[in-house]
Amino acid sequence: MSKKILYVTDFSQSSAHTFDEAVKLAKLTGSDLVIAHVLHFPPMVGSAFLPNVEETETAMKEWCTHRLDQLAANARTAGLTAEAVLREGPVVHAGILAIAEEVGASMIVLGTHGHTGFSNRVIGSVAARVLTEAICPVVTVRSQ
Repeated sequence: MSKKILYVTDFSQSSAHTFDEAVKLAKLTGSDLVIAHVLHFPPMVGSAFLPNVEETETAMKEWCTHRLDQLAANARTAGLTAEAVLREGPVVHAGILAIAEEVGASMIVLGTHGHTGFSNRVIGSVAARVLTEAICPVVTVRSQ
């Protein structure tokens, strides 16, 4: 059974640096790379704000799948075995932890923006929740 590193992306520009670090770690450890995104649809206030909710959700899923497939292709070009995973869920950190368990991740790599402030102290960032609740090592890469 091969080792697997779970790289989690939010598709931000800063996540490109985190992807590079995940690829380096996978090469260094001889691990496969699982590239994942947890798609969170905020509750809609009403169709007056977004009349085509289902169409919008479908378009978002297609876009995310396309981006994940691109990242997996880039990892394969770098010589790694890679797969893409897209999940939907109301709680992003819980989705990440579930994927880690499902794929048997030996490590999770995710970016952090390093924001501080009231909302992070009260609610906690996704990275902080993954870091404290994961059962495998977690590597956070601060965005540049």
